[in-house]
Amino acid sequence: MSEENIEQVAQPADFAPETPAEVAQGGSGNDFLQMMPEDLREHPSLSPIKDVENLARSYVNAQRLIGADKIPMPVNPTDDDLDRIYNRLGRPESPDGYQIAIDGNIVTEDVARDFADISHKLRLTPSQASGVLDYYRSAVEQSGIASTEQASEMQEAAINELRQEWGKAFEARVEAAGRVAQEFANPDMFNIQLADGSRLGDNAEFIKAFANIAEFRQTVTSEDTVPENSHSMMMTPAHAKAEIEAIMSDKSHAYWDKKSPAHHSAVEHMQGLMGMLHG
Repeated sequence: MSEENIEQVAQPADFAPETPAEVAQGGSGNDFLQMMPEDLREHPSLSPIKDVENLARSYVNAQRLIGADKIPMPVNPTDDDLDRIYNRLGRPESPDGYQIAIDGNIVTEDVARDFADISHKLRLTPSQASGVLDYYRSAVEQSGIASTEQASEMQEAAINELRQEWGKAFEARVEAAGRVAQEFANPDMFNIQLADGSRLGDNAEFIKAFANIAEFRQTVTSEDTVPENSHSMMMTPAHAKAEIEAIMSDKSHAYWDKKSPAHHSAVEHMQGLMGMLHG
């Protein structure tokens, strides 16, 4: 039979195919709500349900919730409402309900008490409070380690600066500065933290100041009380250079007079100054 002779099957005059939306909602001719008792058809809880499968799933989910502990959520909760909600979630009845470990270092008794109070006001559960406290303790410990490392680096930098400036006189001048500081300064003053995070006692300029005081005291002390060679031990390269220049410009100095009884000592002194200057 040719295609031209194929007899077309006529459709009923009132036939109208269902749209995809109608099929998804159960079909225009399969409204399952019509099978419900009349008093249930208009109930608001059924309006979102489109077919029997959806109704069955809703029923199964509802069964899962039966017997579960439920917390009512007010639309505009008051503080009392929030207290009841978070108490149900596990917040202790009072700050005493938090078990906070006291280490005596980062978490003292005062810190633990204040932390428990604020945790209760924020309605934290014990596990939440413990997590926040662990983070705080870790942050403080890391900050302390960083501060210690920074202080050590600054102390080393100050030592290197003084060694370079004072040369062989470094040990003697630091020791002299320490004696003066112990005699006149409050020990707590050395631990004062400066703007750059370093200790005052590790500051190069602070140490220089006490070394200068020690040197001044030595110059005004009688010769009988000054230890032998203490002045030369305290002499810096800058001091040595200044004295060398003074001797070289003073032609009357014994260094220039070979006949002078003090010539030999003057030459040895000049050699010592040269050694201090050039290391």
